[in-house]
Amino acid sequence: MICHVYRRSGKFWGKLRLQGEARPHRFSLNTTDRRVAQAKLLERAREAEKEASGLLPPRSVRDAAAQPLSGLLAAFLEDLQVKGRASTTVAKYRKTLGKLCERCHWHTLPDVTPRSFCEWRARAELDAKTLNDLLGALLTFLRWLVHQRLLAENPLQHLQKIDTRGRGRTYRRSLSPAQLVALLRAAPPHRRIVYLTAAYTGLRRCELMGLRWADFTLEGAAPFVRVRASITKNRKDAVLPLPADLVAALRAFRPADAAPFSPVLLGLVPRIPTFRKDLVAAGIPFEDEQGRRVDLHALRMTYGTNLTASGAAPRVVMELMRHSDIKLTMRIYTDAAQLPLTEAVAKLPALDLAQVCPELCPKTCPNGGLSPSHAVAT
Repeated sequence: MICHVYRRSGKFWGKLRLQGEARPHRFSLNTTDRRVAQAKLLERAREAEKEASGLLPPRSVRDAAAQPLSGLLAAFLEDLQVKGRASTTVAKYRKTLGKLCERCHWHTLPDVTPRSFCEWRARAELDAKTLNDLLGALLTFLRWLVHQRLLAENPLQHLQKIDTRGRGRTYRRSLSPAQLVALLRAAPPHRRIVYLTAAYTGLRRCELMGLRWADFTLEGAAPFVRVRASITKNRKDAVLPLPADLVAALRAFRPADAAPFSPVLLGLVPRIPTFRKDLVAAGIPFEDEQGRRVDLHALRMTYGTNLTASGAAPRVVMELMRHSDIKLTMRIYTDAAQLPLTEAVAKLPALDLAQVCPELCPKTCPNGGLSPSHAVAT
């Protein structure tokens, strides 16, 4: 072990290397008194030995534990912005985590315990999915603290989410083809093109608002739109084929003097109140009897549902929806109520039951099915 002080630029510095360390640590002791410097260095050495043996958390962890939780949360949000996360995502974390800390009465990191969270969760009048989303956001924040060496371990890492099987609720539904036609007829032309683009591309609100005319290739045998990484949720470029109806509508909507980099739908994408007015005009209920809503994002769900109903392979639908998990495509963005289930069953291969099992065929069995004697025999 190396532990001694030395003078540098008028002040004393410490040199410390514990047993097993490859290089010594040098740091200023901020004093001109040798005895004070030696006392500080010995205190630092004892502290380092306790940290190395696991008897004391690292200094960064101890300092973080004494800081207000709001300051650590602000640093987390700032890091998200630096990493290029969407402003809406950062705002969601800010709102969600801020309210959660307030409701759980957490002021510093030692306040964050499994028991305090479970007690709040038990009395919170929120559905299971919302509670699971809150826990997910909190775990992301705590994992960030661990990676930043501000937390020794995640105190909630073993906390389980609520089992939502059999108790889940679908919040959104897709539009049927007839409802989509009714919406397009009821909406004014400048919003009609928005709804048509959303229903035929599955683009999200922010992606719709970021489209430029240069992103569209409306000529040629295979028209498409290139969605730039700067406006997509996953920060990846995407190329989506365009159907003929949308291509014709975009050609008619495009001004003759439209510049390549001028926005296409900026300022035209409606908010919920305006969208609901168009739904009323189209005779479409905002909520159905099951409480499932129709909002602008429902047009993305309509896109995924129509792709599946058209017979497209699940992997193809997943690629066009730009999902990373096929479960998300099939379970969340496919409205089973809109699928041609009856037609699919009707296409099952027919069997010659009269030849294979005549006892099951009403045409050959005088009693219209299984006879009593046959039933007893089986």
